[in-house]
Amino acid sequence: MSAFCVYGMTITHAKKLAEKRLEREPNPKTKEEWRDKMEVTAEAILTGHAPVQVSPTFDAPQFAREWIEVAQRTSKIYAPKVMVRQQKVDKHGNPMVSKTTGLPAMGWAPYKA
Repeated sequence: MSAFCVYGMTITHAKKLAEKRLEREPNPKTKEEWRDKMEVTAEAILTGHAPVQVSPTFDAPQFAREWIEVAQRTSKIYAPKVMVRQQKVDKHGNPMVSKTTGLPAMGWAPYKA
């Protein structure tokens, strides 16, 4: 049985990353300044950060596509992509094996319908 999920970046996740990033900087004078700076930083993260898993895992790709549709209607999501869990391969196309367990190494790869 395969597993599917959605990779991308949501505004909610971008705001969390922006808050963490701004915690290290000196505090602005007012809450409005901090909020404005956080919004600008979140927008930059939304479009420039590496994609992360933003959905739970699903049994079928159509559920992941439905999740994308709902996310686009209810929130801001950037570059959503359906991914499938499969065995990793090296640059020559040979299957990779975990050195610690000896089992096939698994990872997320773009889903091609």
